[in-house]
Amino acid sequence: MKKIAVVGGGLFGVISAVRLAEAGYTVDLFEKSHDILQAASGINQYRIHRGYHYPRSSDTIISSLRTEEAFRKEFADAIIDNSEHYYCIPKEGSYVSPDEYKAVCTKHGLEFIEEKHEMFDYNYAAISIRVKECLVDPDKLRELCWKKLKESTIGVRLNTEAIKEILIPYDKVIIAAYADTNTILQNLVPEAEQDYQFKIAEKPVLRLPKSLLNKSIVFVDGPFWCLDRFGNTGLYVMGNVIHSVHHQSVGKYPEIPEYLKLLLNRGIVKNPPVTHIDQFLAMASRFVPELAKAEYMGSMFTIRTTLPHQERTDRRPTVVTKINDRVITIFSGKLSHCVEAADTVLHMVQEKTIQEI
Repeated sequence: MKKIAVVGGGLFGVISAVRLAEAGYTVDLFEKSHDILQAASGINQYRIHRGYHYPRSSDTIISSLRTEEAFRKEFADAIIDNSEHYYCIPKEGSYVSPDEYKAVCTKHGLEFIEEKHEMFDYNYAAISIRVKECLVDPDKLRELCWKKLKESTIGVRLNTEAIKEILIPYDKVIIAAYADTNTILQNLVPEAEQDYQFKIAEKPVLRLPKSLLNKSIVFVDGPFWCLDRFGNTGLYVMGNVIHSVHHQSVGKYPEIPEYLKLLLNRGIVKNPPVTHIDQFLAMASRFVPELAKAEYMGSMFTIRTTLPHQERTDRRPTVVTKINDRVITIFSGKLSHCVEAADTVLHMVQEKTIQEI
């Protein structure tokens, strides 16, 4: 029976390790941090995308719709289904018009109701639609992942860098390390390294006025912003295509300025020495004036990683690749794709082939 190392204790690494262990393999999971789901899996918008966010990429819409049910089933107790979800097109600056956006939703069977709401300033918003989408509670998600690990035979190795010497005894190595993918590959199959786009991203955390509670808001499609519940904490997390980015680069490894290193993957940092919160709120409060009353609680920082040169479509594929007979990589930025990706990894270990989902 094969002995398998899974590198990366994010959501994709955890579920891949669980699937492999369930199939009878001997599995060890390596995570360099003190806990699982500490980086991008734990610092994001916590939205289970159905495709509304990606009107220029049919591939991303289709894959999001296809993978949603499996994720909901796997993590049912972590799903938050009682928020009101609104997607809006600004009057200026969007890459799609209101009619184009509604046509994309209709084409892909994405349910929506065109609905005006008093929280929006329609001097800036051209249209607002209410949609069916859900969120995930990151604390509950981590709890469920730990439950799966503890009920399995997986050896969990926290605070452990998966260096070449550690990986020598393993028949297979599954790399689910996201921003650190090439760091692992360089000591195993350096010729398989590829370029990624890396962004050091800030996620401000807010306490909102009562009028905005239980609302998730996304302004698309272009250099805009979003707001979602931060699990069941009573707080909310902001995203912004422009202002979230403190540093970006394209290459094999992320460039991390010294002043940002101590902020990365630390949870909520109160009063961080650098923040774009003023820019976040200045933009967002034009569209939703009540946001000017929000209380800033701190920010989370992580490395957001995507395939480079996807600006035209904003495409977000999940790619599972058999590098050679020993090494498989998983790359994705969509939480809901993790179950299908894990099943693909299992099929590859059982001698199936490359698949992009």
